[in-house]
Amino acid sequence: MPQVSVIIPVYNGEKYIEEALESAFAQTFQDFEVIVINDGSTDATEERLAKYQDRIVYVKQENRGLAATRGVGVEKARGEFIAFLDADDIWLPTKLERQVEFAHAHPEYGIVTTDALNFEGDCLITSSLKDWYQVSSGWVLERLLFGNWISASAAMIRRECFDKVSTFDVPPPAFGEDWLMWMQIAAYYPIFFIDKVLVRRRLHPESMSSQGGEIQFQCLLRNLEILREKIPQLKARPDLIDKAAFRICFNRGLGDLRAVRLLRAREKLRRAVGYKPYSFKALLLLAVSYLPSSLLGAIKSGWKRASRPQSRSGPDNARTAGGSR
Repeated sequence: MPQVSVIIPVYNGEKYIEEALESAFAQTFQDFEVIVINDGSTDATEERLAKYQDRIVYVKQENRGLAATRGVGVEKARGEFIAFLDADDIWLPTKLERQVEFAHAHPEYGIVTTDALNFEGDCLITSSLKDWYQVSSGWVLERLLFGNWISASAAMIRRECFDKVSTFDVPPPAFGEDWLMWMQIAAYYPIFFIDKVLVRRRLHPESMSSQGGEIQFQCLLRNLEILREKIPQLKARPDLIDKAAFRICFNRGLGDLRAVRLLRAREKLRRAVGYKPYSFKALLLLAVSYLPSSLLGAIKSGWKRASRPQSRSGPDNARTAGGSR
């Protein structure tokens, strides 16, 4: 039996799947199996995988989506620990070694995760998850409700956790199904964050992380209702779910308002007020959303002009003012 089962779901991943696999095989810890689930790819993914046929457990299926595909991987896994690697991400060489070492020393932890950076092409987008989240270790259920710092490609989960929680498979459309899983595990186990970047997360137009919009918004609210029913600690504290839902509705409504998408902003801000009726800022923005779009557009343009730095005359700004180069 391998100690770790590495699960790689892939759909039309011909561009990146080999780099992901090579990063797994380059690990300093080598007691693992690699399970690749081809989720109905229509590109050259299968051809790219052919040369690895003796090194992977290969599963091919009709397209079912990322959530269900991860669930298939969990069912086929034999390892004591399960680690996920998205087909467009990259592991650094000591990732599994450091996770397994901690997990053996601290058997009470359900998930051992790591820091990760985001990149696109040759550009570094964010150097750490800590740029966006207040990460922590221990019993983190409530904090994780308001910010998911567990990247799917960074998490290693103790196999026994899946005996207590449901699978990744949620009704389509699926977004945030990994967060649903982490939340369920966090209700029963403490979680540890290794404060070192051991994963490179690739952003590109086809990646799930790059896709937002209305479907994502609806999935986030649906996921909160699933958690309200599944997790006893949250079922006993409906105020926490309402607070999280308010934040999602308010922030998404504010984003739509800034983009002068008034109907969408109005809908989200109405829902925010429903979760928190006495929020002055939500009521104010809801009122603003009823202003004419032409007026809001003019205000936005004027604010941008007023926010631009003004050039100063004089010796300190000779080049800006037209002086010699």
